[in-house]
Amino acid sequence: MNKLKEFEIEIKEELSRVEKIEAETLSEAIDIVMDKYYKSDIVLDAEDYKGVDFIPYRENEKKLR
Repeated sequence: MNKLKEFEIEIKEELSRVEKIEAETLSEAIDIVMDKYYKSDIVLDAEDYKGVDFIPYRENEKKLR
């Protein structure tokens, strides 16, 4: 009789969107977008889906996170 093994598989989805921002510098533009994102003025959703990966989750990687 075969005994089933247990595996941990990480599911990693990628969401991505490009926002056009007016600012004096790149650093300021990044700050504006970050502020909007963390205030939930920008919320990525299913329309921003770019892909998915299924990755074997190793015990030694847990310690690094």
